[in-house]
Amino acid sequence: MAFINKDFRFQEKQDKHPRLRWLLFAAGCAVLGVVIANTNTESSRSDAEILVADELPAFTENKPSPETAARLSFQLTLPELQAQQKIIDDINHEPPKQWREFKVKSGDTLAALFKRAGIKPQQLDEMMKSGKAAKQLTRIYPKDILRILTDDDKNLLGLRYEIDHASYLMIERKNGVLEANTFKHEIETRTAHASGTIDSSLFLAGKEAGISQNLIMELAGIFGWDIDFVLDIRKGDSFTVVYEELYHNGEKIKDGNILTAEFVNQGNTYQAVRYTNPETNRSEYFTPDGKSMRKAFLRSPVNFTRISSGFTTRRYHPILHKFRSHKGTDYAAKRGTPIVASGDGKIVHRGRKGGYGRTIIIQHGTKYSTLYAHLNSYKRGLRVGSKVKQGQTIGFLGSSGLASGPHLHYEFRVNGVHRNPLTVKLPTSKPVPKRYRADFELMTTPLLAQLNLLTRTQVALNN
Repeated sequence: MAFINKDFRFQEKQDKHPRLRWLLFAAGCAVLGVVIANTNTESSRSDAEILVADELPAFTENKPSPETAARLSFQLTLPELQAQQKIIDDINHEPPKQWREFKVKSGDTLAALFKRAGIKPQQLDEMMKSGKAAKQLTRIYPKDILRILTDDDKNLLGLRYEIDHASYLMIERKNGVLEANTFKHEIETRTAHASGTIDSSLFLAGKEAGISQNLIMELAGIFGWDIDFVLDIRKGDSFTVVYEELYHNGEKIKDGNILTAEFVNQGNTYQAVRYTNPETNRSEYFTPDGKSMRKAFLRSPVNFTRISSGFTTRRYHPILHKFRSHKGTDYAAKRGTPIVASGDGKIVHRGRKGGYGRTIIIQHGTKYSTLYAHLNSYKRGLRVGSKVKQGQTIGFLGSSGLASGPHLHYEFRVNGVHRNPLTVKLPTSKPVPKRYRADFELMTTPLLAQLNLLTRTQVALNN
């Protein structure tokens, strides 16, 4: 039976007894091994064994891979795991084995856990040599759970440990030898959406809309090239976001990627959609018409004659006569040479700044900023808060501040950290390649249609 959920997706109706079905399945698979091993002694089998053997085609037809079987078994509760083990041991006529669960306590070590489980110390050494995957056990934390399988003599036969929401560790004794392997959990990706109207701050609006701070930061990062989320936000601005949620065993693990979003700022509407390049497998955000949301930078913001000083942690200052770090690049040129903005952004500082002299600082989105120092003068009409475009003249080269001659001191910062302007990897702003435009429209049209439907619905509700 199928139904439609709130995110416009079809889902199959959930089986009410998945674990019970797994127990029966495991028992059937175990019997398969017995039947194959005893094909020459069929006459000695009980009626029950023959009856189960008659049902083997139903089991073998859909027999899962070892990884799938391990994952399904890992999902069982401890009582279910113990019951499964008893069924397998009884059918295979093997001595009983027991699964036990141990919670890591503060200060616990593997040796302490093994001692608590009654396992001989030498088996700990054997386990740690069972494969590279076993090294995961050197990073256990308080409240972690370890499931350990032993026989009546407390010999280690198996261990299961959930590394994180995405993967887990399985150690099993096969043919007398312990083998360690890691497996990936099946992660379900669901689509969710949220809308909000700003009353006092973006974070409060996001919280009221039910989205996490990480998602809010990602949203600001996407639109941060066009909107200053510190100075430009106004009461009444609104947003709508369609994003992924990751689930494991029916429980939400975390938010995934933003798929598409809209932000209305001071009456201006901005939209972005996520697209993965089929060739590079790199995902970026674009406008609906395929332009990159990220803006590139000019490597050099002035027509210079030479680089008079490079980026270094130790340079002899010609004015101060001492060694100090030089966290930028100096471009020598004639006084009055125009200086341009290396990328689109907003002026956040315009004025004198100590030894920098006349200085302009431009913020580019939420991650990048550039500094232009020792200016002779500023371009008229520009002030703090002015938005500038890449290549737009912002000032003129000079020697104000602690400068021995006319030059531009240019700094490039990533998250506040100085980077060498000549070597830093600059963000690209290439549009969707022409050869992928058809694929771009195919992949993004449904997302943008959903976004537009949500925004129209939100507007109708607000009115």
